Amino acid sequence: MVDQSYYIGVDGGGTHCRVQLEDEQGNVLSCAEAGSANIMTNAAVAMQSIINASEKAISAISKPTSAIGKPISAIGKPISAVDKHGSATGEREESAIKLNQIHLAAGLAGANIPSALNEFLRLPHPFKSVTVISDLHAACLGAHNGQPGALIICGTGSAATVFTGSSTRTNSHQFNDKGGYGLSISDNASGGWLGLEAVKHCLLVFDELIPQSLLFISVCDSLAVTNAHELVTKVAGFKGKEFGALAPSVVAAYEKGCPAAKVLIQQGASYLNAVGETLTCKTIVDKTSNEKAFNNQDLPLCLVGGLSHVYQPLISADLQARLIEPKSSPQVGVIQYVKQQAALA
Repeated sequence: MVDQSYYIGVDGGGTHCRVQLEDEQGNVLSCAEAGSANIMTNAAVAMQSIINASEKAISAISKPTSAIGKPISAIGKPISAVDKHGSATGEREESAIKLNQIHLAAGLAGANIPSALNEFLRLPHPFKSVTVISDLHAACLGAHNGQPGALIICGTGSAATVFTGSSTRTNSHQFNDKGGYGLSISDNASGGWLGLEAVKHCLLVFDELIPQSLLFISVCDSLAVTNAHELVTKVAGFKGKEFGALAPSVVAAYEKGCPAAKVLIQQGASYLNAVGETLTCKTIVDKTSNEKAFNNQDLPLCLVGGLSHVYQPLISADLQARLIEPKSSPQVGVIQYVKQQAALA
């Protein structure tokens, strides 16, 4: 057991950190989750969330199959490798896996920002090795099983990318990213953006510049505030996760026909349509390169994240025709990436 290595694939976003533990043969052993893992927001918190989730995944191996059967079946992977650790009574024997046996393969929010990535990689850690790519790239690789395709994430934050394949010259993956710069200057259509815009709407109502709305009532009830000063005080320390917690209030108001909420949802949908059209426009081929060029108009598109179900009906017909369901999880995508990079080294 000492020489055995394992892989943990991480899908780390602004709200949750989800991990999948595999052995070297790719058998899924367990899944777990913990708190936020956005390294742009707080690298140290992200590392601790990953460690916490990893420890939960290791501990889950010693639990009965029924305790982890649901997340494993949800990703369509075999559980035979997990069952072999069970006893005659169906209970797990205590796992001997240590964090220093694990190759960490992490797709993390904020990893597209070099300064945030460098800060995270400088942190001490207990793992055998650490490889980090953005959560966006991990999701895209998983969604298309490592094949060319486009992806839009719209959850607590938002970002998009198109993967056109691996470079034969540099052994690197070719992505073209859009957005993902953080809520203060980007993340349009996201849960954080909806929450922030809803708060701005409420302040305009309090200032009597626009009429009251169902959105106003819903947000004020959610935050338990009755005036502008209370609202400003309440949200003073909010980041994307906290603003994102207001998104359900926006969606609920939208579904009840609130015009103010409808404006925000339509603005978000307009942005996602523009991003989707840009991702799937025809690629301009560099004739000096020997790389195979793809016509992005032929590529499939995945729309994922906690708000995808809200926006999908508002996506244009052209993009609807390209939409597919993700083939695999971000955790699978980033583990495959790490194994490919190791094989090329």
